[in-house]
Amino acid sequence: MAKKIILVLTLIIYLTGFLLSFPYIYDNLFGPEKLDSIRNFFEYGIMFCSFLVFNALLFKNKYTSVIGVLLILILGLNFLISVSCFFVYHSGFNVGMAISILESNVNEALSMSYMFILPGILFIVFTGMVLYSVNYLRKNVVTFNIKFSIIALLWLLMPITFHLKHKYVSNKGGGKMIKSVYYHFSDFSTALRIQEDINLIKKNVPVFNIKKIQPGIENVILIIGESERKQNMSLYGYNKKTTPYTDLQANNMLIFDNAVSPAGITNLSVPLMLSSIDPDEFRYNYSKLSYNIINLANQSSYNTFWISTQASAKGITAIASMAKNKKWVNGYDEAIIPELKNVIRQKNDKFIVLHIMGSHPNPCNRLPANWNSADLDCYDSSIKYTDFVMKDIFSTLKNTNSVVIYASDHGLKMKDNKLLHVDSKESTQVPFFVWYGDKVPEIYRTVGHNTKQTQTTYIYPLIMKYMGLEEPQHYKNEKNRYLNLNMVGSDYNKLEE
Repeated sequence: MAKKIILVLTLIIYLTGFLLSFPYIYDNLFGPEKLDSIRNFFEYGIMFCSFLVFNALLFKNKYTSVIGVLLILILGLNFLISVSCFFVYHSGFNVGMAISILESNVNEALSMSYMFILPGILFIVFTGMVLYSVNYLRKNVVTFNIKFSIIALLWLLMPITFHLKHKYVSNKGGGKMIKSVYYHFSDFSTALRIQEDINLIKKNVPVFNIKKIQPGIENVILIIGESERKQNMSLYGYNKKTTPYTDLQANNMLIFDNAVSPAGITNLSVPLMLSSIDPDEFRYNYSKLSYNIINLANQSSYNTFWISTQASAKGITAIASMAKNKKWVNGYDEAIIPELKNVIRQKNDKFIVLHIMGSHPNPCNRLPANWNSADLDCYDSSIKYTDFVMKDIFSTLKNTNSVVIYASDHGLKMKDNKLLHVDSKESTQVPFFVWYGDKVPEIYRTVGHNTKQTQTTYIYPLIMKYMGLEEPQHYKNEKNRYLNLNMVGSDYNKLEE
């Protein structure tokens, strides 16, 4: 009986490690996505049990048992990552952390080793329990027959099934999320692919022709929103009060009434906003992303920060990696506020990018469980929640020499009551505004409404201005070129409505 209890405890500990890395799955147990969470528990539980049976069969032979031990040690390391993130960083795991691990060196690891004593002990305990469970199954339960052979292969076959379903049937998230008993494998494989992009871009060392013409603003903050339609914001005339706090700040803001994004999806629009690469060369001259606003700020004596609640993405994470300080934060968007407060306390010129989840599909998942938006649907509620986060940001920066630039990466098109990522003018209409702290010099203060059509790539020369640099006489936003989903540049005015 005691041995069977250890088997059950080993499964529970494994699933606990899984939850520590993906806490939103636990949170969703009490929300509209509870069936998805239950299914996740079930699927990962099956894969883990199959993994134990597979190794029990390997342990029946002294030569194949070596392979089994290696597989179990790798699983132990997977668990170690989960408990380390929880006890050391008080956070789940994400691709940004995987990149940090890949970029760390021996000295850095040794200097932090004392922080991993408890996770190390838990790693030993968990690995020992797995070895014990496998050995128990080998001696008392598992035999070479059809039934156990099928069970033993499930942990290998299920990821293939998930991949095929993800690719050919449905893909809610739009990215590659293949379930595996090694649940961090996907993060590390993505991190490795992104590192290739980063290395390519880093090889193209930029030299900026910049000229300092006046002292810049101390804190230049760029907030990149996600999938936010200006059509659903009361700041832009929407009939529901979705941005009450931002509305109150309108007299202290420069509001671009007719802002449009340079592309219809995040992975294209954000790199275009943050670098001088042109839509027409994006597909063929990707290394030119090194000419980005982070590298420019680095060369302008600004301390650079990238704080994100979003997962990584090709191009975006490559640019983020250029920041001197970077952090990917798990949790809802309000989790960036303590990070911002810590950064603002530093006494130097700072350029800070806050990349938030905003209204990223599915917007229901972007809201804390206790968030109540009365009669608003999930999408409008996510906009109101972003406004709530903005209130805290404005409050934090009110008595400082700070400027906040906010723009959404792209909008969405409403069709048949669904919000879609498509190439259309409707899905490019985005909020874009500038807010000023009380100590910003008058020379930088321009308030009111800009009614001209303005592409959000204008953010690049605008940030140069706020850093006290001479702006380029002409910039790509004037051409208003659009990068479609086929990665082909076109005239924005020829887009369908």
